[in-house]
Parts: sequence; C-alpha cells; structure tokens
Amino acid sequence: MDEDLGSKLKTRKMVPVHIVENHHEVLPFIYRDIGSRHLPVEGTTFVHFDSHPDMLIPKYMPADFVYEKQKLFDEISIENWMLPACYGGHFKHLVWVKPPWAKQMDHGAQTFLIGKEKSTGYIRLNCKENYFISECLYCHEDNLENIKEVVLEVVELGGDNNTASPKITESYKNPFILDVDLDFFSTKNPFKALYEKANAYERLKKIYDFPPPKTTSDKDIQESSEARDKQIKELEEIFNHLEENREIPNTTNSLLEDIKELHSKILEHYEDGEIDWTLVHDAGCTCDNTELPHHPSTKEEIDKMMGCFKDFVDLLRDRPVVITISRSSEDDYTPPDVVEDIQKRVLEILIEKFPTQLNFHYRDDLSEEDGQ
Repeated sequence: MDEDLGSKLKTRKMVPVHIVENHHEVLPFIYRDIGSRHLPVEGTTFVHFDSHPDMLIPKYMPADFVYEKQKLFDEISIENWMLPACYGGHFKHLVWVKPPWAKQMDHGAQTFLIGKEKSTGYIRLNCKENYFISECLYCHEDNLENIKEVVLEVVELGGDNNTASPKITESYKNPFILDVDLDFFSTKNPFKALYEKANAYERLKKIYDFPPPKTTSDKDIQESSEARDKQIKELEEIFNHLEENREIPNTTNSLLEDIKELHSKILEHYEDGEIDWTLVHDAGCTCDNTELPHHPSTKEEIDKMMGCFKDFVDLLRDRPVVITISRSSEDDYTPPDVVEDIQKRVLEILIEKFPTQLNFHYRDDLSEEDGQ
C-alpha cells in the first residue's frame, strides 16, 4: 500500500463491529469504510476466521461489476464475496484462519494473480489449489488482464500442534479487517440433511465426484477444468429439466443410471411436489474431492476454540479498522442452538480487547449498541 495513502486515512475512537446473518452482507460496510477513507482503496489485509474459505468467484459475473458496487452486491453470495474485492484491489493479503476440521486448503502461504479473463470478461485466477480448479476458476496468467497480486495465507488454529503465536500476528499491521464467521467454532454441512431418508447427499457425492488433476501442469489443469465444466453444465441441464418437467430427460450422460436411482429413491420417500431439484443440483455442486466440513462441536471443543481465538486477538498489536461478524445460523452452517452463546462469547473477547461500537444488522429491534 502507498504510504501517503495510509497516512491520510481517518481514524475512529471506537472500532465498529458489524454483525450480520449472511456473510456476504458485510461487504457493503467494508466498501462504506473505503468510501469514507477509514480504509484505503488498495492494499488492506483481511483476516478471516471461518470453517469455509469463502473464496470462490461469481462464475459468470462480468469483472467490471466490481466497479459498480450495487451490481456487485446483487451478484455475490456467502461463498464468493471476498475475491471480487481482491480483483478491485481492495484486499491484498488474505488470511484464512481455519479450524482443524476444515480441509478445503492446506495451511501455508502462497501468492497468486487474479484478473479479467480476456476471452470472457469474467474474473479468474491462476492459483492451482483444487478448491479453485474444481469450480473452473483457474486461468493461466497469459490469458488474464487487469491483473492484481494476492497473498493468501492459510493458518490453522485449534489443533493439537497449533496455537496462536506472535509470529502469526506480527505481520497484521494496519490497515486490516478482522472478520469472524461464528461457524469457525462449530459447523454443520446443511446439505447432509437434504432428503435424508433417501440418503441423497451420499448419492450426490458419487454423481458429482471430481478427481483432481493428475499433475499441476498447465495442460493437466486445463483439461481437468474443462472436463469439470462440461460435467457440471450437463448435470445442471438434467436437474433443471427435472425441476421444470418433473421427469428425467432423454440423454446419453454416463451418470444417467446413478441419476435415475437418486430420482427413484427420493420419490420413494417424498412427494414430487415438495422436491426442489434445483436445490439437489446445488447440493451436488458442493461435492468434488472434498466436501463441506461437518463438525458440530462439543462444549469442550467450543471452549478450546474460544481460547485460541482469545489468544489470537490478544496478540494483535494494532486495532483492526473494522470488525465484521457473520452468524450463519439461518442456513444451518452455525448450529442454531449454540449461535447465541458463541456470539456472546466472541463479543466479550472483542470488547475486552478493543473499544467497540456494536451494530446488530440482523435484528429489527436493535441496530446499534455501544460496547463498553
């Protein structure tokens, strides 16, 4: 970040804490702080506690929507709101702090490029993590323009051999954002319960399985990505046809027998009118060679994760410019029976460390409250 830009930033006496239900709803508050010059236009560090990376990209969104924020806000969802901000240059350093049950990426640091794909105008990147390849988001840098560099650091907390340390936090200097999804402490995979009597999720894992590329060569990744794209498009067509016509289309897809079996088993246990085949496809799209983490934590595990979070916060040398919190309970990623207790304890830790102003955006009866 440009030092002159940083020196002109405004400061606050209190650290605003924005608490929302769905994680992508924090982005407008971050953009508001950029507009008010509390955050720089470029170069912010984003520290992200979550059981999920949230680092996908709206697949068919024109890259230029990043510069029209209302269009951007209309396109993003819980899994794909961070990287558009990287393409816009706002986030430079992403730190995903993950619990030990989150396996979507290995811990470590790497640098990748994000830009506009020349042939499509969509946002793509050259990171070779299977997390991105399985979503067909990989693109060689030669085919990108308006390129930005992103530093991605994946840190694990809560395992037997990892604890917060000064070395972890020493590079998180202002300006940075502290972001917490409450499902960091306990998480469910809500798709496991989808048409559970028919064992739908386990059947979908077989249909949507995606073997990773044989090697990390550009050729193998390109071939693998093209095969995955073809697979997902064909499955989407089949399930869209099912939703609209309530019958399986005539097709030569090699997975047809598995789809017929899934269709038959679901209809054995559920009325046709109550089945959402589009949702079935969406659930399938979460299956590749890893699945969404499912770890409803015990009380002792939540206590342990809270201790790790407190240690991390206590080691921060500087205040975050803004703190964002997502509850993620209405869609069952954070178990609803523990979300209030987790939120209360997280806020207590933050209030003890920082002078905070709490903003409860998910509540109609209370929009703002000062934390002492």
